[in-house]
Amino acid sequence: MRITRDVYLVGDGGRGLSHDLDCCIYVVDCGGSYVLIDSGVGLDNAQIVNNIKSDAIPIDKIKYLIVTHSHSDHACGARYFQENFQIEIIVPTKEAEMLSSGTDKELGLDMARGPIYPPDYKYTHCKPDKVVSDGEELKMGDKVFKFIQVPGHSQGIVCVYLRNERILFSSDVVFHGGTIGLGNWDGCELSEYRKNIGKLSGLGVEKLFPGHYLFVLRDGQRHLDIAINNLKNPWVPPAWLHRHPHF
Repeated sequence: MRITRDVYLVGDGGRGLSHDLDCCIYVVDCGGSYVLIDSGVGLDNAQIVNNIKSDAIPIDKIKYLIVTHSHSDHACGARYFQENFQIEIIVPTKEAEMLSSGTDKELGLDMARGPIYPPDYKYTHCKPDKVVSDGEELKMGDKVFKFIQVPGHSQGIVCVYLRNERILFSSDVVFHGGTIGLGNWDGCELSEYRKNIGKLSGLGVEKLFPGHYLFVLRDGQRHLDIAINNLKNPWVPPAWLHRHPHF
């Protein structure tokens, strides 16, 4: 589903585009080559491929898959795309180790299996092709992807920023309305959120594409600023995860 000139939504359980447990999965057109952002839960990869083809995106032109963090609904399709389409997997520091060999407890899956994931659900580990650090940039075609690590939801989660386009893929760091991805699993820390959320200040984001729920095509920075200001207050900030079970 094309949502801007260069951004497609090719998976999302909430909208019924793909498996119910999938996060929002985006494809960015970089002028003839493409970048996939997140990979879903790995339970219906074929549907994501079908969506990509339906949008007339040549899958052999997808060069990279950026996994924003290692939680199952964002990461467990990665190995499928790596093995079947030779797409290079890019993962931020700390999350790379979790994706490669994290235990269920480290991945938060010990708490999520049953209430969220099926009781027999197994994590699909994947060895990344490239590990990126906070502030690192990747040039792909006519786009530059900047990785902004904002730990809090998980230990090394990144937002992906396209400065020239004023686009931010905020993963599970900030959602529509400035709510945040605060939960009760290992690796999720309010103190880390508080320390790192300021990295999203002053970016001038116009289009905001989170890992779940609504995206916005105008004035995206306003939603980020709400989250930044909420984390300055002395009480626990509003979090979408209080009302919705997905990571």
